[in-house]
Amino acid sequence: MSKIYIENSTFMEYIDELATRITEERFGEETWTEGSSEENQSDTMIFNEDAQDFYNDVYDEYETLTNNILGVYSNTELDNLEDIAKSYRELKLNK
Repeated sequence: MSKIYIENSTFMEYIDELATRITEERFGEETWTEGSSEENQSDTMIFNEDAQDFYNDVYDEYETLTNNILGVYSNTELDNLEDIAKSYRELKLNK
């Protein structure tokens, strides 16, 4: 199966939506707690600790499933491969 690459932000949004919905189904009303976001330092609703751990696991699982079953990947993988190829070419040229 050939790989399909999509924008990283779209890929992450898709996986995040799946993981968030599954986490909310699992934890119900206890999913969220008030806390501070590191990004904006204001009070916001964040996952409670158990929900965050569960979300992280689900995110990883669905990212892998999407890669392996659908053949859909974030374009950051493609960018990483291009960087590796460029470094390899430079290394070969400098020998």
